[in-house]
Amino acid sequence: MRAAVFFAIFLSACSGYDDLALLEIDSVEPSEVEAGGMLRLHGRGFPLARAPQIRLRGSVHRPGMRVSPVDVRLAGNVRSESLIEIPITGALIDALGGRATLDAELRVAFRAADDHRDVFSAETVRVDFLPDTSAQLRAGSGREEQTEPLAARDFGVVLSREELGTVGVRVVSVDPQGLAALQGVAPDDRLVGLDGMSLYGWRDFLPDPTKHESVVLVARDGLDGVHALRWPHEATERPVDAMALGFIGLLGLLLGWLSPAALSLRAAPSKISPSVWLVRSSLVLIFAALLVWVSALQWTSMWILGLGTFAALFALVGRDRAGAISFAFAVVATLTVVLLARSASIAAIVAAQSSSVLHWYIFRSPASLLAFGVYLHALGDVTSRPSMSGSPYCAAAAVLGAVLFLGGSPLVASIAGIAVLFAKAAVITIAASVFQMIPRVVVTCSGLGLGLAMLGLFFDLGDLFPQWSILSIGCVSAIAVRALLPPLRRESIHAIV
Repeated sequence: MRAAVFFAIFLSACSGYDDLALLEIDSVEPSEVEAGGMLRLHGRGFPLARAPQIRLRGSVHRPGMRVSPVDVRLAGNVRSESLIEIPITGALIDALGGRATLDAELRVAFRAADDHRDVFSAETVRVDFLPDTSAQLRAGSGREEQTEPLAARDFGVVLSREELGTVGVRVVSVDPQGLAALQGVAPDDRLVGLDGMSLYGWRDFLPDPTKHESVVLVARDGLDGVHALRWPHEATERPVDAMALGFIGLLGLLLGWLSPAALSLRAAPSKISPSVWLVRSSLVLIFAALLVWVSALQWTSMWILGLGTFAALFALVGRDRAGAISFAFAVVATLTVVLLARSASIAAIVAAQSSSVLHWYIFRSPASLLAFGVYLHALGDVTSRPSMSGSPYCAAAAVLGAVLFLGGSPLVASIAGIAVLFAKAAVITIAASVFQMIPRVVVTCSGLGLGLAMLGLFFDLGDLFPQWSILSIGCVSAIAVRALLPPLRRESIHAIV
């Protein structure tokens, strides 16, 4: 009897393991995929009647960005016992930053019949995610005369503008005195990788800004394999005159201290009840979480529609036209950044700003700095109102302003990512509460910023305004000091003409 009972228990315990055969992944292809494409998993043991749980966890490499962790879940369809297809959407590629190379573990799991266990298989993969080729070519068609990227010039090469959709960028010419020539790079060689990222076009040749040394992979026709070349950044850094930088920084401080923007600081910010601040803070946290977690909301057009709705709500409930005026200026400032980034994708705008503060749009060019001032005025015009009906607009505008002007941190779907975005939105809100300009000045700054952004479609603003970042940091620092010290504020907005 004991033997029979033991045998029955043993069979019931093992029955779950007979439910699914062991899975096995043989290959993942293709190695590069565009939006709208399909990632195919070939293997054995995929059950037809169940939905796969697919997870990619590893590191993502992007042009000019530091390596960052990634953990995404994908939806797939089981086509046969040996094939799973995973559709790659534009939202996924935008969430990864547009152009990305992913080194990750791909895990495919199916829920067992007992609903307590997963049967899974894992495979290490390397996949290049590419934006839509036609859209990228259209975006770059207006800048055919753009100069060679600084990174390529520093390395000592001129790269071909051909974009054939395959790995490798052809070297057109080599500086005889450059580091590339010293390491044996010759014309018609192909650069196929940089800092772990595959190169598909000349725009991709941007090293990781957090590294002091890069690794460049070079291929040559007739030779097998690729050659890894060391690129110590300090060996090709352009000499910078510290005295000149210091002078520019001091000039920025002086301009900020005496500029009309310093006269736009409120002597006493409007008193807002704690309950209103609590509601606005809660809404900022909610909007930050939605932006990070919902990929469909990572487009500026969606946020403009939302801001328009909230502005209309504020105008109807509060009977105040400040919402409509604020919305108009906020749209102009947003459009300025979109033109500078050449993308309406929030993920692409954040990725373009990298992790360096100097690359944030608040400091990047005079166009974006003017747009930032306009955006602060637009937000402050509603933030200063104690009405509860303006809270949704204020919260949404603060989160959008944080990613437009204070980017650099990837939109990681995690508590830390939400916390960083919330902190930046809080900075935007506090700055807006002490900043105000008269309409004439706001209109002038809006027009100048938008005009410079349109000029940037044809000319490199970095060449037109060298060392602008240092100047703007000095200017913003001076204004911030005056804002933090109430005795230094002056209620003289009407003196600005």
